[in-house]
Amino acid sequence: MIVELVRVSLADKASLREWRNDPAVSKWMYTNHEIGEEEHNAWFEAMLADESRVYWKIVADGIAVGAVFLTDVSNQGSSCEWGMYLADVNARGKGIAQAACALSFRYAFKVLAVDVVKCEAVVENENAIGLYESVGYVRTGLQTDAVKRDNEMLSVVTLELTRDSWNMSEANVLQKLSEKGVNING
Repeated sequence: MIVELVRVSLADKASLREWRNDPAVSKWMYTNHEIGEEEHNAWFEAMLADESRVYWKIVADGIAVGAVFLTDVSNQGSSCEWGMYLADVNARGKGIAQAACALSFRYAFKVLAVDVVKCEAVVENENAIGLYESVGYVRTGLQTDAVKRDNEMLSVVTLELTRDSWNMSEANVLQKLSEKGVNING
């Protein structure tokens, strides 16, 4: 299987809205309401115009299966925020997520030259946290009741991946991918 990241373009607008509205994806987002067309169009246009954001679709063997993104890229190149979701349930558990991590981290550390890639996850999202830790992220904190979503308060685990940590774990991540028959393109 070949996994690659392809920059999001106008042609991806409908797919991203569908993915963001998928209950299996929105369950772990800070907002989980149905995203209407007008709201999505405004977000999408702002995302494409914002140079502090980089969005890709994750493509596995030619099929778009999710998205990975870097946001809040600092002008000084010191840090950025990272996030990802696989919308295609058939893509889960096959190494595609790890491959998308590797490709996006390469971009963050080599092209953007950031020192730290940060992310957050809802504390109950144990699968995602396990994935993040498997590619080198380290927990940096727990924010209790950090996000209000509808009538519930969500606690959030914060994680960071440093350039040095990624440099130490990259070969291991790529080896595990190779063992699963996953090749990355990029």
